Amino acid sequence: MKKRFKRVIAFAVFIIALGVGYNFFAVHFSGDGKDSPQEALPADSNYEWIAGPKSDREERYFYLFNGDSIGTINVTKNFKGWSSGTGTSSPLPKLLEENQVNAAYSDNEILFGLLKPDGEVKVTVNGQKTERITLTSLSKEIVELYNIKGYEIWYIDLSRLNESKNYLIKVLDKNNSLVNELSI
Repeated sequence: MKKRFKRVIAFAVFIIALGVGYNFFAVHFSGDGKDSPQEALPADSNYEWIAGPKSDREERYFYLFNGDSIGTINVTKNFKGWSSGTGTSSPLPKLLEENQVNAAYSDNEILFGLLKPDGEVKVTVNGQKTERITLTSLSKEIVELYNIKGYEIWYIDLSRLNESKNYLIKVLDKNNSLVNELSI
């Protein structure tokens, strides 16, 4: 009886080890295996790539495409090389008024949107300050095509927001006075 019990336990440990090994292999050896993050980015459309936050193993890119859409995608590095994850995209908002946030987008890792700042303003989400990226690296033709002159991308890592499902986005001036507010 003891011998049979030991065999059942050994078999269970073997199955668990097999599952862990498969998971390790799938995570660290899957994907495209490109040499650089830029090579791993999709090339199936006419994208305008905007570099976002980076770490040793992960890079985020925002993108414009089709003349009317904005999105984001994460590129990760594993033992095989760089691979792109799934992205999210949405239609660009119509003309933005200065210091107004009309919409926010998310891929369940970050929350982001567009802002046309006038003066010193900051964007907060649930009281946490966001990061911003200016779009000055884009060509004049792209800025005109997408009608985004003076726009910036604001974003925040959702892990900083304590797993909230409701977001209060505020635009504050240099005196921390409320300029605009959006609740989603």
